[in-house]
Amino acid sequence: MIYFDNSATSKFKPKCVIEEYNRFVLDSCNSGRSGHTDCIRVATKVFHARENIKSHLGAENDYEVIFTSNCTQALNMAILGFVMPNSHIITTVFEHNSVLRPLKYLEDNFGVKVTYLEGDKNQKINLKDLKNAITPETKLVIINHISNVTGVTQDIESIGKITKSHGIKLLIDTAQSLGHTHIDMKNMCIDMLASCGHKGIHGMQGTGILVIKKDIKLNHILFGGTGTDSDLLVQPNHMPEGYECGTINTGGILALSKAFDWTYSNLDNLVRHYNYLSSELLYGIKNIKKITCYSTFPSTVISIKVDGYSSSDVAEILNQNNIAVRSGLHCAPKAHQYLGTIDDGLCRISIGYNNTIKDCNILLNTLSKL
Repeated sequence: MIYFDNSATSKFKPKCVIEEYNRFVLDSCNSGRSGHTDCIRVATKVFHARENIKSHLGAENDYEVIFTSNCTQALNMAILGFVMPNSHIITTVFEHNSVLRPLKYLEDNFGVKVTYLEGDKNQKINLKDLKNAITPETKLVIINHISNVTGVTQDIESIGKITKSHGIKLLIDTAQSLGHTHIDMKNMCIDMLASCGHKGIHGMQGTGILVIKKDIKLNHILFGGTGTDSDLLVQPNHMPEGYECGTINTGGILALSKAFDWTYSNLDNLVRHYNYLSSELLYGIKNIKKITCYSTFPSTVISIKVDGYSSSDVAEILNQNNIAVRSGLHCAPKAHQYLGTIDDGLCRISIGYNNTIKDCNILLNTLSKL
């Protein structure tokens, strides 16, 4: 099977990631729950994993890392935990349902007002539109760094300067950008960053992170044991343990730290590889009649519509030819409303380290025969 579904989860996992995960599985214990030697040893490794991740993201001193099970949980923690009743939030039409659905819940139940910014002809957020949308009640701006529908990258650094100048917190969804581009949270004025470990960073499923400035106070959306303050019936507020209820995915976290090391040490080569393949695919697709492409270079996410076929038909035909892609709405309904593709969605081709130029040629040849 030729795998072009890396935006859902990366096919490739580095050897060091697999070895680290297996090492813990074969010698497991519960981090932070006891005082014996094994527990302390693993808890120390988890601490170093937090510090390592922060160092890769330019978030060393003023930030903390909360480990989650995925990006969805991280976004929910940030949105539901931070937003106040009757406040105002600015976001975009390009957001995933892990942002849209919490916001809808806040609109319906807590009087929160939400402004959804649209893009220009290149799907970029207009900075003037952002400035004009800000009100005295605006507390949070939420931006999808790289769209999981079209792969368009937003100018986070410029957006961050605006939010910082207005005293507004900035939350970034990096599910598709982590491991595909350099991110420096401090220099980009990012207050909260949510992501997953199993996509571009090449870690395991069941891992996620919320990297958050230490001065931000979150209300809890999850309650339970933390291994700390066990005599109290109220949930501890100290970070990060107070927000990591229950047993953490220790093996996945230790493997995630190795995934950060491998991906960031190879990031320049990875970006060149992705750009090379995306340029070949985009050029080839745009020269096939009756195919409309909704992505532009550079992009590891390439979404298409084929005249006369539904998106699911295209995906099934490719599947029958041993090519894996994803069809439908990609959990981003407002993006498809904006693109005019809400009725059928699009067929998404997403590039990863596992892909080769041969894979691209086979895909293009199969599409040309439709």
